[in-house]
Amino acid sequence: NDHPLSCPLALKKSSGKFQVPTSQVIDFKLVFGEALFGLGWGIGGICPGPAMFLAAAGFPHLLFRWWPGYIAGTYLGEKIKGLMA
Repeated sequence: NDHPLSCPLALKKSSGKFQVPTSQVIDFKLVFGEALFGLGWGIGGICPGPAMFLAAAGFPHLLFRWWPGYIAGTYLGEKIKGLMA
């Protein structure tokens, strides 16, 4: 699968099959990522899934407070992941 994070419902048949990870390894990166996700969720006060829906529905609180934090957190997470690789 060339697009491991793609939604399986949106994939074209030529894209390959959706694959569920089968690894059962619990390592530092997994635990650290879970902790950061939980911390961000707690600070933001809302789950990322409903936050994206509510932001698309035009709720100003999410557009101006949650989205910048989401974008900054995603950027920092990718940078940290690159440093740990």
